Amino acid sequence: MKIEQDITKIKTSYDEIPYKSNPFVQTHPDRLATLAHLFGLTPTPITSCRVLELGCAGGGNLIPMAFHLPESEFVGVDLSGRQVKQALKTIEYLGLKNIRVENASIMDIGDSWGTFDYIICHGVYSWVSDEVQDKILTVSSRNLAPQGVAYVSYNTYPGWHLREMVRNMMRYHIGQFEDTNQRIEQARALIDFLAGSVSTESYYGLMLKSELELVNKSLNSYLFHEHLEDVNTPSYFHQFIERVQRYDLQYLAEADFSTMLSSAFPGDVAETLNRISSNVIQTEQYMDFLRNRFFRQTLLCHKGLSLNRKLDADSLNGLLISSSASPETKPIDLSPSQKQSFRTPSGLTFNTDFPLTKAVLTVLNEHCPMAIGQDRLMRAACQRLDENHTSDNMVEEWQTVRQDLLHCYSLNIAEFHTWQAAFERKVSAHPKVSRLAAYQFARGQTVANHRHERVTVDEIGKELIRVLDGKLDHKALREHLNKCVEEGVLVIRQDGVFLTDQDLVQQTLNHALGQTLKKLADAALLVG
Repeated sequence: MKIEQDITKIKTSYDEIPYKSNPFVQTHPDRLATLAHLFGLTPTPITSCRVLELGCAGGGNLIPMAFHLPESEFVGVDLSGRQVKQALKTIEYLGLKNIRVENASIMDIGDSWGTFDYIICHGVYSWVSDEVQDKILTVSSRNLAPQGVAYVSYNTYPGWHLREMVRNMMRYHIGQFEDTNQRIEQARALIDFLAGSVSTESYYGLMLKSELELVNKSLNSYLFHEHLEDVNTPSYFHQFIERVQRYDLQYLAEADFSTMLSSAFPGDVAETLNRISSNVIQTEQYMDFLRNRFFRQTLLCHKGLSLNRKLDADSLNGLLISSSASPETKPIDLSPSQKQSFRTPSGLTFNTDFPLTKAVLTVLNEHCPMAIGQDRLMRAACQRLDENHTSDNMVEEWQTVRQDLLHCYSLNIAEFHTWQAAFERKVSAHPKVSRLAAYQFARGQTVANHRHERVTVDEIGKELIRVLDGKLDHKALREHLNKCVEEGVLVIRQDGVFLTDQDLVQQTLNHALGQTLKKLADAALLVG
């Protein structure tokens, strides 16, 4: 006799300590579709697709996708009733009709759920039993559309060998405690004790110190679910792929394209990698050995599909492009004899003396964080060179530019997209943030911008976002900030010192208002 189990009565560790539900830009359908496009597939447009997330927690990743892609359908599954209730509350408040979140087990998913163009499984695979891992791969195969893409993240060796050793130490120590909070405190205390007791002159001591820094930066929920859960089974990349292949799936790419290139290593290392590797799987595995990699975000597709592994300029056809890299010297010299360096806010650089490439990167920087189409980009870049710029070799010149952009993409200096979200680059007379961002800020949730990135703002930004509903002009916003200062809600500092002089406070607020609104626009948070 089969005994039915009421899934809503199952209590998980995530009910006791909910996991911080965040947006992960690398899981967004646009990222998956872009990589599929680059490697020769024809993915379903993300504006009219179906997306399934396995282990969606409180919806921090899936709900922003549904909010910004109203014509697509989103389905989330999570075993934690507490986290599902949080997701449903947000969905109800936002009035979303294109998403549903089920309090269900991954094991319950079958053919009746239909097929999905994009399947996401982030932070689940390594933390579940072999049986559930098999089910994840079954769903990623049987429920995946013909040109679909599945995303699976997991812990990997060799990097996790060291981390696993620390995990085992912590789990041994906390075995004598029953209270969850006490177990977390004791895990931290053990690592603190070990790191402080072992000489940092030894490799072992340095490793413990490194892990202590990681543990100290971690939220309790991350430490508990990442390191202290009963199940955490890393694998080597080649072992994961061998298992994947049994489900008629194949390796497509990594969500972070830059990690796939052997050219990132010194020339002699890259040459050796190419010589000893007969296929992409071997190359990826050897690169894991070199990097001591401990985490992967792998994209899968159906085994029968033909992939183009030799990317060239034509691989960019149909893609939008963005870049935050700005010229290091201004005004920029677009002449062919002058090399120009472009730098991203994170410090990545690209150097070129090719005039059209310099003009293209300048235009992209001016439109950042927007992604723009290549026809428009080329026209704007040509105008930047010369109002009447023409060339008998324009086709060849543009191919050169696209090769440069592909190189920038491999360095994380440029981004490719299949879609551009609707947000405002310019600060309007009556600034406005989306209902999603306002809701997340008000409740202390991680905020996802229109690019599906996590956003943090300063205290002035937080006070502004509370009232950025499109009804207040800049004068009213300034008055709001003044009121916050008068009521002690907002304290103005300059060089770390509290300001008390009212004239100086006023001057600082006037300046801060414009600066903060621009930062919100640059962060892709404004919709009006």
